[in-house]
Amino acid sequence: MKLSFTTLGCPEWTLEQIATNARSNGYDGVELRTHADGNHLSPDASPDEARRVADLFRAHGVPVMSVMGYTKFAFLDPAEVQRNQELMRKLIAIAAAMGARYIRTFAGKLPDGTTHAQMIDVVADALRPLAREAATKGVTIGMETHDDWCASHVSLQLVEKIRSRKGFGIIYDVCNCLYAGIEPWRTTYRKLKPHILYCHVKDGWRDAAGTFQYAALGAGDQPWREVLQALKKDRFKGFLSFEWERKWHPELEPPERVFPQYVHKVRSLWG
Repeated sequence: MKLSFTTLGCPEWTLEQIATNARSNGYDGVELRTHADGNHLSPDASPDEARRVADLFRAHGVPVMSVMGYTKFAFLDPAEVQRNQELMRKLIAIAAAMGARYIRTFAGKLPDGTTHAQMIDVVADALRPLAREAATKGVTIGMETHDDWCASHVSLQLVEKIRSRKGFGIIYDVCNCLYAGIEPWRTTYRKLKPHILYCHVKDGWRDAAGTFQYAALGAGDQPWREVLQALKKDRFKGFLSFEWERKWHPELEPPERVFPQYVHKVRSLWG
């Protein structure tokens, strides 16, 4: 396994600070947030700018392993689908210029009153040409298990409909799937295993009101020891990317505290 973190956890850091801290804390790569707010890279970045950013991280020995995008495709309005396709094409160009292997996407929350059966072809038809385009540039689009797309059978249907082994796969967010309450994590993992590109790692618990409370790895109620041992047994070679959502929850511990702890804890649990 290899270790990375999403820059969602360090919104106040510059690119130089991110690269320096990733290297000093023993990370192998970085999942770079790419959003219209420019934190930490804009989807409108030129190929030259993307290459300069990639060179900065490579110089520190921590390449950008994934472009963390925010595209989604489960829309009834074809214009919204097209807008997100255009955005994904920008992300593909950025990832290719950077030499980043992956792009994160969402499928998108189901519109009110719709079902997976009604929307899965909309999502698959939107992503299929993008996956093929990405594959020609050495990039793979990864759909995060998120929102209404945490059940393994739904993710597998999408993989089968897109039909691009090199251009499309799954980013397995264990916590998202567990809290969806659809199936045991072992079931999800077993079914998605051939298609997992990398994993998002976070920990926490739900309080009495049902609100998710973030915690440092090992301090929540997620079965991370068992999950990591299963990955180790299967000789998982991908990234375990720490998703600390400080961008959305500024009250969380600062990255200079939790990023080193994550490395230590993962290595301890991995054994």
